[in-house]
Amino acid sequence: MSLVYRPARRFGGRPIRIPWLPGRLGSLRLPRNLVPLLLAVAVGVAAGLGAVALEAAVDQLTIAFHELRGVLSDLAGGWTLIVVLAIAAVPVALIVSYVSAESRGAGVPYTMIAVETTGGFVRPIVAPAKLIATAFTIGGGGSAGREGPIVLIAASLSSMIGRISRQPSDMLVLMVAAGAAGGIAATFNTPIAGTFFALEVVLRRFNVRNFTIVVVSAVVANFIAILFYGDQTELQLPEYLVEGWLEVALLVLVGLGAALLGVFFVRSRFFAEDVFDFLGLPMLARPVLALMAVGALALIDDRILGSGLNQIFTFAAGDFTAVSLGVLLVLKLFASSLTIGSGASGGAFAPLLFIGAAGGALLGLGFENTIPGNTGPLGAYAVVGMAAVFAAAARAPMTSLFIVFELTGYDGFLPLMAAVALATALAQLITRDTIYNVRLRRAGLGVYEEPQQSQLDELRVATTMRTDTPIVDRTASIQVLANAMSQSRGNVVAVADHRNRFLGLVTATDVASAVERNEVGRTARELAVVAPITVHPDDTLRHALGVLVEHDVRQLPVVARDDPSRLLGMLTQRDILREIATPDERSVAARDAAPSAPVRRLSGAVQIEANVEPGSVADGQMVSNLPLPEAAVVTAIHRRGTVVIPRGSVTLAANDLVVVLTDPNEEAPVRACFSAPRGTGRTQWWFLPHPPEPPPGG
Repeated sequence: MSLVYRPARRFGGRPIRIPWLPGRLGSLRLPRNLVPLLLAVAVGVAAGLGAVALEAAVDQLTIAFHELRGVLSDLAGGWTLIVVLAIAAVPVALIVSYVSAESRGAGVPYTMIAVETTGGFVRPIVAPAKLIATAFTIGGGGSAGREGPIVLIAASLSSMIGRISRQPSDMLVLMVAAGAAGGIAATFNTPIAGTFFALEVVLRRFNVRNFTIVVVSAVVANFIAILFYGDQTELQLPEYLVEGWLEVALLVLVGLGAALLGVFFVRSRFFAEDVFDFLGLPMLARPVLALMAVGALALIDDRILGSGLNQIFTFAAGDFTAVSLGVLLVLKLFASSLTIGSGASGGAFAPLLFIGAAGGALLGLGFENTIPGNTGPLGAYAVVGMAAVFAAAARAPMTSLFIVFELTGYDGFLPLMAAVALATALAQLITRDTIYNVRLRRAGLGVYEEPQQSQLDELRVATTMRTDTPIVDRTASIQVLANAMSQSRGNVVAVADHRNRFLGLVTATDVASAVERNEVGRTARELAVVAPITVHPDDTLRHALGVLVEHDVRQLPVVARDDPSRLLGMLTQRDILREIATPDERSVAARDAAPSAPVRRLSGAVQIEANVEPGSVADGQMVSNLPLPEAAVVTAIHRRGTVVIPRGSVTLAANDLVVVLTDPNEEAPVRACFSAPRGTGRTQWWFLPHPPEPPPGG
C-alpha cells in the first residue's frame, strides 16, 4: 500500500538520497516500510564495527602499556606505574581539550543531548576522537569501561549515516538510539540489554516502531561482533542454585545495600568533578592528574585498573577475604570517580558492575558468618549485587536485569527482579539524580525520566478536525472533482460508494496529473487512494502529528473507531498548528492542565514565515533563547519536509522554515532575527557545524 495520497497502484516509496552517486542512483526510491529497516541494518553494521574497533584498540594499548609498565618497573621500581598512567593520559587530555569536547567522560549524556536538543546530530569527528581517547584511557589503566564510549561512537556513526541519506530529525534521533543499542549489544554480546538500554536510558519512548528499529540494530551489531570474537560473553559464571525462601529473602536484601552503593557512586563521581572545578584546573591537566592519582591507588592493589570485569570471577567464586574485598570496593569506587570525573574518556557501566559484585559478595559473606549454612552460594550475591547497583545508579531496571542475565546466564530471576526493584525504588526515594542525568541537569537541560506532556497530549482530534471536506460519488468525473476542490478550502476530496461508505481520497495533484496525461475520462474511484492512513476522533493531537510526520503526509482522514468506512472529518498539519497558535474556548481548560504554559493569544497578529539564513542570529540558537520581541511566538518549524514542534530546547539550523505569530508592528525585528547580515554569510558543510558545547564529564 502506498503511504502517500496517490493511487494505490503507484509506487509511493520514500527516497534515500546518496549525494555522490550520479543521476537517479543518487535518489533511490524504496518502499516506505523498508527504508527504516534498511537504515537500522546500516546502523547495526556501523555500531558493530565500531565496537570491534574499540575493543581491538583497547586490547592493543593494554598490551603496550603493560609492557611499558614492566620495563619501567624493572628500571626504577613499582612506583613508575604512576608515570605509565600519566603518559597514557596525555593524548586523552589533548583530544578532549582541542579535538572533541564531546569525548569527555562516559558519552551517554552527550548522546542524550543529541536526542533531546540537536535533532540527533552528532559530529562525525566524535567517533574517531572518542575511540582513541577511550583506548588510551582504559588501555593505559584508567578505571572505566567501554560501554559509555561505544554508545557515543555508535551515535556519531549513526548520525552520519542519517545525514548522508538526508533523514528527517525524528528518524535521525531514532537512528542515534538504535546505534546506542547496537554498541552495547556488540560490546557485551547482549542484544536484549542493548535494546532496553536504548529505549530506557537514551530514547525513553516505547512504541512498536522504536522497538523494531532498535532491535534490528542490536541484533545486526551483535552478529557483527560474533563474526570477529565468537559467541561468548565476558562473564561465564557457573550456575548458582538458590533453595529456600530464606536464601531468596537474603538476596532481596542485597537490593538495600546496592541502592546505597549506587547513590554513593553517583555522588562520588560528581564530587570528583566538583573538586577539579573548584581547583580551577584546565581541562588539559585534569586527566593527567586524575590518572596519576589512580596509579597511586593502584599501588595498593592494581586489580582496580581498567574495567575490572575479570575480577568478578574472583568475587563470584568466593576467592577473597572480607578485608581484601572491602579494600577493592573502596579503591575501585574512588579510582572510577577520579577517572570519569576528570573528563578522561570512559564509561561507568563496568565499574558499577565491579562495585556491585564486590558489594553483593561482601554482604553474602556477612550473611554466611551470621547464619552459616543457610545463605546459599556466595556467587549469587555477587550477581544480584551487580544488577541492583547499576539499577540504583542508572535508574534502568530492565537494562540491569537483562545485562546481568545475558552476561552471566544467572537463572534466579525471582530474587534478581525483587532486588533490582527494591534498589531502584530506594534510590529514587533518596535522590532523583542518576549517573546519566546529573550532568545534563547541571547544564540546564531538562531531560526527565519520562517525556513531559504537552498541550498536544490533552487535545483530541475531534476538537480540531474540519468537517467541510467535499465527498463525491465513486463515479464522479475529473470535472466534478475539479469543481468540488475549487469550492473547498482544502486540496483533497473524499470518495464514497453508493451507500456513502468512505473509499479513499483524491488530491489536487492526482487530478492535475490526470489532466496532463489527457486522461480526462477517469473516475474518482480510479484516482482514489484506497484505504489511506487514518486517525480516530479520540486520538490525541500528539499521536496525529506523529502519524503526519512519520508518513510524510499533510492531511489525515478521521474515521469512526468502530466503523472505518464512516468518514467523520479531515485533520491537516495547518489545523494542528492553528490549534497551537490560537487557542479557543474549547481547549483552554485542557491547556491549563498541561505542564507547559499555553501559547499567548495575539489580537490582530500576523503570521510570518522566515527561513533561517546561515550566519543569522537564529542559526544554531535554541528557540527559548531567540531575541524575539515580547509579542512574537514561534508556532512551527519546518525542517527538511518535517514539522518540528517548537519546544524551547529545540535548536534551529540553517535553512529551517520558521513560522512566527507576531504583532504587525514587530515584523521587521522578527525577520532580522532570521536574516544573515550582508556580507557575513558562511558556507554550511555537513561535517563542520558544532552543536551546543557539551557539558564536561560523564
